[in-house]
Formats: sequence, C-alpha cells, structure tokens
Amino acid sequence: MVVLMAGGCAPPPAPPHNLPRTVAVLPPHNETGGPLPVAGSSLLERYAFDTRPVTVPDVLASEAAADIAKRAHLDGAALFIDLRRWNPDPPTEPRVVIVDLVVSLIDPSSARTLWTNHWSTRPVRTLGEATLGASDISAARAVMGAVLAPLGPEH
Repeated sequence: MVVLMAGGCAPPPAPPHNLPRTVAVLPPHNETGGPLPVAGSSLLERYAFDTRPVTVPDVLASEAAADIAKRAHLDGAALFIDLRRWNPDPPTEPRVVIVDLVVSLIDPSSARTLWTNHWSTRPVRTLGEATLGASDISAARAVMGAVLAPLGPEH
C-alpha cells in the first residue's frame, strides 16, 4: 500500500460484472486549450501531401476503440474520454508526454456512469520515437491500454 501511495498510483477500479456488450466511443473532450495536432498541420502536409489533420483526441478515440474491441465483449454503452492535459516534453522531440485524462463508460439510456478510470497527471515515456506525432501515438496507445486494462484481458 505504501508503494502505491508513494508512486501516486492506485489500483484501477474493477468494472462492474454487468457491462453492456457494445460500446460507442465518443469524441474526447479536450480541456487542454490547444488543438494538439499529430499530423496534417504543417504547410507541407496540408498542401504538398494533402494530409488530413489528425489530433491527439482523434488518436485517443481510435486507440480506445481498438483496445475495447480486443478486450471486452460489451454492449450498449458509450465511452467518454475527458482529456485534461497533454504536454509533450520537450515539445519538439519528446521523451515523455505528460497526460491527465479520465475515461468513463456511460449508459446512454439513463446517463448513469457504469465505470470510470482516471490516468492522473504523470509522464508517459516515448523514448525511441523520432517525431512529435509518433510520440503522441505511442503515448495514446500506452495510456488507453492502461486505463482500459481493467475491462479484461486482450483476446
């Protein structure tokens, strides 16, 4: 118990046994104040390569949907991601991304929260990633995997 408190981490909450079998992943709620581009924001990407803009919330939603599809057999719930902080450090070639977010499974018929898990503000290592976009994707994959892990093992 002392180790968990010292590290600032508590064990993730277990999901209820009666989770639905289908989950709609809602667009993340971005509270960071910035657009958080991953790709498609530079002049070269926009005009020379016609790259569609992709943001950190887009990547988080995509990773969450993929992770849920692998892990759980759910039905009839909505996954809400509340993105509170996303700061690459250093901003140009990040070795870590400081992340704070909360994920919740919501019953759309009653608006009742079925399950929630919080990734409290802490760094996610992205060593070995050469670009900011790759670091964002790596951090999103790691965070979504960790916060959704209590839903069950990957299949």
